[in-house]
Amino acid sequence: MSIPPIPTAAAAEMLADLPSLTDPALYERGDPYAVWAVLRRECPVSWHQSEEQSGYWAVTTYEPGLQVLTDWRRFTSTKGVIVRPSMDTPYPGAGRMLGMSDPPLHDRLRRPIAALFSSRAIAGLADRTRRTVRELLAAAVAAGECDFVSDVAAQIPLAVAGDLLAIADDEVDRLARAIASAADNTNDIDGAAAQKAHFTILRHYSRVMARRRQNPGDDVVSALIGAQADGVEITDAEIVVSCDNILGAASETTRHAASVGLLTMLENPAQWQALRDGRVPVRNATEEILRWTAPVTHMLRVAKEDTVLDGVPIRAGDPLAVWIASMNRDESVFERADEFLLHRPPSRYMTAFGGGVHYCLGAGLARLIISTLLEELATLDAEVIVAGTPRRIASPVVGGLATLPLAFRRR
Repeated sequence: MSIPPIPTAAAAEMLADLPSLTDPALYERGDPYAVWAVLRRECPVSWHQSEEQSGYWAVTTYEPGLQVLTDWRRFTSTKGVIVRPSMDTPYPGAGRMLGMSDPPLHDRLRRPIAALFSSRAIAGLADRTRRTVRELLAAAVAAGECDFVSDVAAQIPLAVAGDLLAIADDEVDRLARAIASAADNTNDIDGAAAQKAHFTILRHYSRVMARRRQNPGDDVVSALIGAQADGVEITDAEIVVSCDNILGAASETTRHAASVGLLTMLENPAQWQALRDGRVPVRNATEEILRWTAPVTHMLRVAKEDTVLDGVPIRAGDPLAVWIASMNRDESVFERADEFLLHRPPSRYMTAFGGGVHYCLGAGLARLIISTLLEELATLDAEVIVAGTPRRIASPVVGGLATLPLAFRRR
C-alpha cells in the first residue's frame, strides 16, 4: 500500500481528536453523523490509519463520493467493498461476485438477471407485497407486541421475492436469520458466526443450482444457469457467491430502512401523524426514509491509478471508503439536510443504492416494500408504541437496528 501525503498539522490534530469511523461502538452508542459533519466541513477527503486499522481515505461529501462510486475505471470493486482491519487480506468472494466485480465480469453476471428486477417485474409483485405486509402487521397487532426487526422487517423481502430469489415459503425464516447473522457480523467477516451464516446461504444455492439444471424456473439461479448454458463465461462458484450477494442486498436494505424509518417516525410525532393523516405523499416519505437511514453506511473502492479527488492526490492501490450516510446529509446538496422531513421532494441526489454500474438491482423492490409498508402503517387500526429500548447494530457497514420492541394498542 502506498504512503499517503502527510496532512497539515491542523488536519492531523483534528483527525486525532475524532472517534474512529471503524469503531463499532460509535454506531452502537455514539453519534457517527456528528463525526461525518466535522469531516465534511473540515476535511472531506481524509486519510485514516491506526494500530488496529490499515490506512484508507474517508470520502464524506457528495461530489467526490459519487465519482468514486460511479467511475469503475479509476476505482475498482474487485478488492472488496467494506473497510477491513487489514486491507491487504483478500476479501472472500472479491472479484467473483456481482457486487465485487467490474466489467466485463460484472456485466456477464448482471445482464442475465436484469429483467427479473425491471420496473414491470417489480410491479408484478405489488399484490403479493400488500398481502405479506398486511399479514405480518395483523399478526403483530393480534399478538399485542413484536420485535419489528425480526418479526416484520426481516420477513417481508424474502416472503415477497421468494420465487425471484429461489426461496420456498418454508425456507424464509431460516434464511432470514442467516442473512441477519451474516450482516450483523460484518465487523468480523472471517469469524465463526459470519462463516456459518454464509455457509447456510451458499449451501442453499448450491442445492438450488442442481435442481434448476433439471427444472429451470423464473428466478436468478435459473437465469444465470441459462446464460452459462448459452456460452456466457460464468462459473458455478460465481453464480453461488453472487446469489449470496444478491440475497443479502435485497434483504438488508429493506430490513434496516424499514426499521430505522419507523422508529424515526415514532420519535417525530408530527411526521408520524402527517403520514397517518394522508398529508404526506408516500413516494416522498419513501425517498426521505431511504435518504435518512442510508442502510449501507459505506462502500469501499480501491484506486486503480494515480489520480486526484477533490484536490487530494490519491495513489494507485489506495483504498477509499465512501460514507454514503454522510453523502446523504451533505448540506451543499440537501436543504435542511439534518432534518427528517417526510414531505421532502424526491431528489436524484439520494445515494442509498449506490451508483453507476453498481446501482443496486433491488432498488425497485426496496421502494415497493417500503412504500407499501408506509401505506399499511398509515391505516393500521392500532396505536404503535415503542415498548423498550431499541438496540442499534454495532457496525460501520450496515446502519440499522438489531431490535425494535413495539407494542400495539387497538383503537
